[in-house]
Amino acid sequence: MNKILIENDIVVSAELSSKIKISFLEKSEDFAVNKLVVDILKDSKLEIIYHNESASKLDILIRVSSNVQAKITEIRTGNFMKIRYRYEIDTNSTLFLQKIHHIEGIRELDTIYLNGEHAKIKYLLKTISTKREKYDITVYHHAKYTESFVQSNGVNVEETLDFHVSSVVPPGMSGAYVDQKNRIVNLTDGKCNIHPNLFIDEYDVSANHSAWIGTFKEDELFYLQSRGIRKKMAIRLLVKGFLLSNLDLTNKRKEEIDNIMDQYWR
Repeated sequence: MNKILIENDIVVSAELSSKIKISFLEKSEDFAVNKLVVDILKDSKLEIIYHNESASKLDILIRVSSNVQAKITEIRTGNFMKIRYRYEIDTNSTLFLQKIHHIEGIRELDTIYLNGEHAKIKYLLKTISTKREKYDITVYHHAKYTESFVQSNGVNVEETLDFHVSSVVPPGMSGAYVDQKNRIVNLTDGKCNIHPNLFIDEYDVSANHSAWIGTFKEDELFYLQSRGIRKKMAIRLLVKGFLLSNLDLTNKRKEEIDNIMDQYWR
């Protein structure tokens, strides 16, 4: 497995095959933040593990070359972070991106460019929100027959959580497919928001979105409690199913998610 380890905005290790190239530029007089560039040249799987002890800023560019099937798993823990991503996906390529976050506050901006015909993105975000979190995710369909699937799922356990998700299809980008599924399970009195946007300027497009904010259904909890499961454990089981849905993780990563959930529900 290819792996990049980032601590406090610094790449501390990178175990990579020749299929992936990276460059890292530390902040200087010309650059206000550290910048990481990742080029995926051939079919690959990559883990990016982040941890920071203090507030941080980071700028990341990920480029997927033509005719490549790529999978990126991102695990992020630590304190407040501001981060900006730019993804560029070329012709006949697919990026399966799964993010698992447990951060004490985050401001994230993700911009995804589908630059070649038949470029595809499957974007899954799963977060346990403990402080204020805000995500802005925008997908640009810059070629015909491109596909985007964005699923943003969060469990809010303390303050607020915001998802702003936009899909843009300009005129002439026919045959595009757009799908958004955004859901927040709010377990507090904090205000959460979902802003789903479809900017479609082409007729030959299949596009849909959904947005839901609420708690778990009473009948779901009642069913589990009627089988002798305590309410707190019932919530834990529902949270686990919610966070792990559609993810493709190793057993080690699933255990890590279990350990995080133990901090709130055990």
